[in-house]
Amino acid sequence: MAKKKYKYNPDSLNYEEVELTFIDKLKKISYYFVAAIVFSVIILALSYNQIKHYIEKDILKENQLVHSEIKKFNTDLNEIFIVLEDIQNRDDKIYRSIFNTEPYPEHKRKLGTGGNPMKYKKFEGLKHEDLIIEISKKIETIESKLVAQSRSFDEVISLTKNKEKMLRSIPSIQPISNKDLTRIASGFGYRMHPIYKILKMHAGIDFTAPTGTEIYATGDGVVEKCGWMSGYGNCVIIDHGYDYKTRYAHCSKYNCKKGQKIKRGDVIALVGSTGVSTGPHLHYEVLKKNKAINPANYFFKDLSPEEYDKVIEISSRPTQSM
Repeated sequence: MAKKKYKYNPDSLNYEEVELTFIDKLKKISYYFVAAIVFSVIILALSYNQIKHYIEKDILKENQLVHSEIKKFNTDLNEIFIVLEDIQNRDDKIYRSIFNTEPYPEHKRKLGTGGNPMKYKKFEGLKHEDLIIEISKKIETIESKLVAQSRSFDEVISLTKNKEKMLRSIPSIQPISNKDLTRIASGFGYRMHPIYKILKMHAGIDFTAPTGTEIYATGDGVVEKCGWMSGYGNCVIIDHGYDYKTRYAHCSKYNCKKGQKIKRGDVIALVGSTGVSTGPHLHYEVLKKNKAINPANYFFKDLSPEEYDKVIEISSRPTQSM
């Protein structure tokens, strides 16, 4: 902007300097300001659609990312449900079974779930409304299950404190040294009989081991039988009380006698191949109320959770019994 302005004077025939007033200067500045605004508006008008496109594209990308994360979270919740179901099954079918108590009541596990659907009204109108409500319901159910499971474990702990003697008596270790888990030859269930070659119920677990390997009592108890049994050969039966008994078959030698009190870990016999047997091994059974049950469920004192899962997998293989 020029600092001086000149005007031609016809009387003097000269250009004379014109003194600008404050108003004149203000008007001049306002012209530039208005021109700048008009120019900016024109630029914005021309670029509006482009800007709108970029904004919508970013919002769509963000929405897709949010939806993907919500779906992943929903999938994670489903996996948590599976883990909780497994914990519940172990609680009811193993831990509580050990203490001869009923499963934790189903109606208590469901307390706090369902109820007033109005509590989900706050999610109405939100993007991904259905998915958010589904996740909210699952979280509520998981919270309820966790509370119920915690209370159930509190009861199991109480049973443990009151039944120390029972815990010492219940079979809870493997009957021969088997830390590497390689000695399990045949598990509980229907197996091919080694002699008769027919599918027959195998009521225990077979552990392969050299003749003379030590056999341990798996819980405190009293020797009920120490003698020959048809099919089982030389056999030891221990009565642990609390409706539990264990049977150790095909022994080569006894290290106990009928009526003897036994502690968990005592050597009661040696591995052999007596009776109906195709080679040196121990056939081990756990009986509850005189009914054979899967011994693999009673190795919990010996094994980590990972080793326990491995035992279940090995013992479930459809192999031939010995």
